[in-house]
Amino acid sequence: MSPTYIAVIILCGVALMACIAFVIQDIENKKRERKLRLISLKSGIRRASHLLDAFPPILMTTEIRSLLCKYLEARWTAVVELDSSESNKQQRATFQAQAAILPEPVAHPSGSMTIFKSHTEAARAMGIIKELAQFITDIKNKGEINHDIADNLTKGAKQTYARIEVDVELLNAMETEKSRGPEVVIHHYRSCFSKLQNLNYHQTLDRQLYEIRTHVGQLAEKIDTAAEEKAKEKAEEKDSGKKFNF
Repeated sequence: MSPTYIAVIILCGVALMACIAFVIQDIENKKRERKLRLISLKSGIRRASHLLDAFPPILMTTEIRSLLCKYLEARWTAVVELDSSESNKQQRATFQAQAAILPEPVAHPSGSMTIFKSHTEAARAMGIIKELAQFITDIKNKGEINHDIADNLTKGAKQTYARIEVDVELLNAMETEKSRGPEVVIHHYRSCFSKLQNLNYHQTLDRQLYEIRTHVGQLAEKIDTAAEEKAKEKAEEKDSGKKFNF
């Protein structure tokens, strides 16, 4: 066997080993990319699922729910395509079953001026709204949602946040009323009423506005009655003073 032939065999062996190494490395890279893709997809699923579950039902709109459900459906489909395990298929089926059930609209609590019972609930809702706005911004920057749709959803989130801020003002006013009386706080209620009127684009706040207007009317009557009684007391004191020449 000539040296040239031996050299050719060696070169072929080296080339074969290089090809094998390249194929193995390519397989490993694809596995790594697949794993990272699955991690990214499931991270997005957890984020959107949290928003869907934690979002206050009374503030949930058809547009927000549609966005989150479509996002989750697309990602579960991608997950199953990458990893068609029974676990992933079952989780996707569970989500699809839940998404198919349309929730009943939540009406404003009858007899309440606020949609939340406490500052803690309101603060939690404000936090979720911020998370939603950031979520919309992130998927917009990735090109995963139409810019006009994203802008409209962001605008709606800001309006909802402003509505919650009014709720916080109302809760503060209610506390002030208990400690200092109606005279001090009635103008705060009127201010809140005006702010909500400006946010009532689709007449969805009519019930809350009615509750505030009713309460303000009752307070005004109390204030007028108290003023009349005070004036009557002063008049009686004056008459009593004249009677005794005071």
